[in-house]
Amino acid sequence: MNLLSEIIEKVENTMSAATYAQAGEFEMARQFFAPHKNARKRVLLGTDREELNPKTLNYAMRLCYCIGGSLEIFHMVHAPAGCVDCEAGQKGRMLEAVKGGLGEKGIIYELVMGKECLAAEVLQYTDKRRDLLCIIFDAMGTESSGCQRTKEVMLAKFHALHCPVVVYADQQMA
Repeated sequence: MNLLSEIIEKVENTMSAATYAQAGEFEMARQFFAPHKNARKRVLLGTDREELNPKTLNYAMRLCYCIGGSLEIFHMVHAPAGCVDCEAGQKGRMLEAVKGGLGEKGIIYELVMGKECLAAEVLQYTDKRRDLLCIIFDAMGTESSGCQRTKEVMLAKFHALHCPVVVYADQQMA
C-alpha cells in the first residue's frame, strides 16, 4: 500500500470513529483503532427486502473491514400464508444464487422465511448471541403498532448490551 492510501485509510477510520463517538457509542469508536481484537466478532446485517441492497452491503463490508470483524447477513423473506412448498422452492433458489458469491468473501448468509416483522425475527435469532459488534438494518419500514413495540424492545436490548444499531436508509431505494 502506498503512503497516500495509508493516509486516506487512517483519515477514514478517524472520521468513522468520530461519528460513533459523537453518537455516544464510545466502545464502537475504539474498535476502529484495535482491528485484530475483533477477529471473532461479527457485524449483523438484517434485511427483509426481496434483494440485498448493494449500497447497504458495501457499507456493512467497509465497516467490517475498518473494525476487523466479519459480516453475517440475516435475510428475512416474508412467507406467503399456507405455502410450504413455495417456501422450500423459493428458499432453495435464493440460497444457491446468493451463497456462492458471499461465501467466497467469508460472509455468512442466513435466509429465513418469516411471518413476523424483521425486528421480532432478529430478536429471536440473536437471543443468546454475544459475538455481535454492531447490527445494521436496511431501512426498517413502518409496520403495525405491535411491530413498532418490538422494534423498541429490540433497540433497548441491544443498547443494554452496548451493541450499536445502525439503520442504513438509501434515499433512492423505496
